[in-house]
Amino acid sequence: MREKISCLLIDPDRDRRNQFYLALDLLMISKACIAQDNTSKALDYLKKHDFTPNYIFLDSLHPSDEGVAFLRELRKIKRLKQVPLIWYAASLDNGQRQAIREAGFAAGIVRQANLLDLKANLQVLFQSELTEVAIPEEVSATSRFRQKMREVFQQTQSLMEAPELVPVS
Repeated sequence: MREKISCLLIDPDRDRRNQFYLALDLLMISKACIAQDNTSKALDYLKKHDFTPNYIFLDSLHPSDEGVAFLRELRKIKRLKQVPLIWYAASLDNGQRQAIREAGFAAGIVRQANLLDLKANLQVLFQSELTEVAIPEEVSATSRFRQKMREVFQQTQSLMEAPELVPVS
């Protein structure tokens, strides 16, 4: 585990932010933890300050378009290209693990009501080697429409090519 780490936490709930700070304090490895209420404030902060966190935690109900859009904007800032974005949510099941990877998050971690459980989850995360994750390609509405039309055409074509039923005598 790194000696001293810095984090950016994006979470609208003040109590959860305080709990996160306390968990980092219990680990005794925190150099700095900056918190912001939402992704737009976080991006604004990162653009105005020369702060490069080791980890960025995004509180979210699900890996939504907001998280993916935030990740794209984050990667435009050269010094932040390799900073892992961690999905920080109330629960995490196996289906969600795949979804967060596809959305471009490096990992997911469950917020815990118990401070010691949160500390343990953070410790495991900080000791793990996070693999680099590709940012999903932005797909335009035109491209999505073309893809949908191709699918419809292929379905129609396969129906037209279906063999006729020959009555058995």
